[in-house]
Amino acid sequence: MTFLTILVAIGVVTLGGNSNECCYGMDVTKAANFAINFHNRISKYAFAYKVVSILSATSEIFPPARVKYTMTVKVGQTVCENKANISLPNCSFQDFQDAKIMICNFVVLSIPHSAFPSQSYLLLDHCN
Repeated sequence: MTFLTILVAIGVVTLGGNSNECCYGMDVTKAANFAINFHNRISKYAFAYKVVSILSATSEIFPPARVKYTMTVKVGQTVCENKANISLPNCSFQDFQDAKIMICNFVVLSIPHSAFPSQSYLLLDHCN
């Protein structure tokens, strides 16, 4: 029995005048946001982090309905305390020179329309 794996490279589209703003599509953006939310929950940082930009991303489709996203993401420290139920879209980035920026490697497995408790799982979480 052959297991078919399709590797799909996600194209980059530059938006507006800011070269750091790239659009990898809603699915990749959703996976990156899921990963940093999970990373914040398991970390002991005083302040939460959120996605600054997606530096690279690929997706692998595993039939019948699983997608593995492998991403390199730039994240920045926000002004919001790292507490449960934080709403990252409402958090501003810290604006002083010493705000911490990290590069994270995430692997997220997404199972759309899943009957499992979660539709996404963080398989790799490495930030430095």
